[in-house]
Amino acid sequence: MDRLAALQVFQAIVEAGSFVGAAQRLDMSGAMVSKQLAALEKHLGCRLIQRTTRRMTLTEAGQDYSRRIGPILAQLEEADALAQQQSVSVHGKLRMSAPLSFGMRFLGGWMARLHASHPQLDIELMLSDEQVDLVEAGFDLALRISTQPLPGQLVARPLGEIAMVLCAAPAYLARHGTPRTLAELASHACLRYSLQQTQQFWQFGHGHTLYQQAVNGPLLANNGDVLVSAAIAGMGIAYQPEFLLADALQDGRLQRITLDVSPLAAQVYAVYPARRYLPQKVQLTLSLLQTMLQSPP
Repeated sequence: MDRLAALQVFQAIVEAGSFVGAAQRLDMSGAMVSKQLAALEKHLGCRLIQRTTRRMTLTEAGQDYSRRIGPILAQLEEADALAQQQSVSVHGKLRMSAPLSFGMRFLGGWMARLHASHPQLDIELMLSDEQVDLVEAGFDLALRISTQPLPGQLVARPLGEIAMVLCAAPAYLARHGTPRTLAELASHACLRYSLQQTQQFWQFGHGHTLYQQAVNGPLLANNGDVLVSAAIAGMGIAYQPEFLLADALQDGRLQRITLDVSPLAAQVYAVYPARRYLPQKVQLTLSLLQTMLQSPP
């Protein structure tokens, strides 16, 4: 068994959500995909994927294995990219999409750093909280921030985590009280993000357990900065990435709320159409973004 090939096949199945999708992504037959997975499961002595004629689901062992090998495969890609950039001139145009508030705070400086290293590379950056169709719109990659796994039609590579914070203005808490348990959020004005997959629920974690609470409130918006501004004005409770809230938390305009469960961490994903034959300009951009996300803002 070629273990690296088997790992790549397994991860492709996870990302594509099907054996057929993995075969297309890896340009191999469906029979070879099944053979590689069977060899890997035999080597490990456990079932990673439960499959029937109608569907496939990851076992608990498969979920844990995917979480662990994903970063390893990503690091191998980075190592290849770093080795190749010593002899390959990167040029042309890089088209990237990213969330508006995140991009305004960070990406100008990061793209300047990328261009300084590769002056023949032109960068076209579109900032939008909408999830654009990469293939149809002709983007090389997109950044997306989510507390939930992304759909498997595209490759979604985790780059780093961003802390989420639950908070409200002192004036709001003085009028309505401070919630102390997850269930108490149901009786509060919760300011919700409309592009979230589950906008009617807020999710929290405790250990390996996921909890969710139905929430409602007077404002539903498709931009985090708007929700933060409304929270500062006393309209309700916000549950947003910490980089949006840092200044207001520091100067007291917002106050952290601690519940009996912990906020989830939001994952920053790089999303692109296919893992194989990834252009050098995209590999270098992924490497830079991961490095910057792992450094303090």
